Amino acid sequence: MATVTVNLSEEAFERLNKWKKTEEESLSNVILRVLPKNRTAEEIDEILRESEIFLTDEEADKMLKDIE
Repeated sequence: MATVTVNLSEEAFERLNKWKKTEEESLSNVILRVLPKNRTAEEIDEILRESEIFLTDEEADKMLKDIE
């Protein structure tokens, strides 16, 4: 896996570091675990259907507008 160098303020580093579950967990793993992956409307719809969460048409329309 390729790596990149990132500059963080001390405050940002401290906040990110507090999210580590163990001392061995890397900051990259923290970011991947904590930050959500951007998903398409179709992926969100599939997740909601699988979890049996149903939206009204108005809620679905608002969600699609928010995603766009």
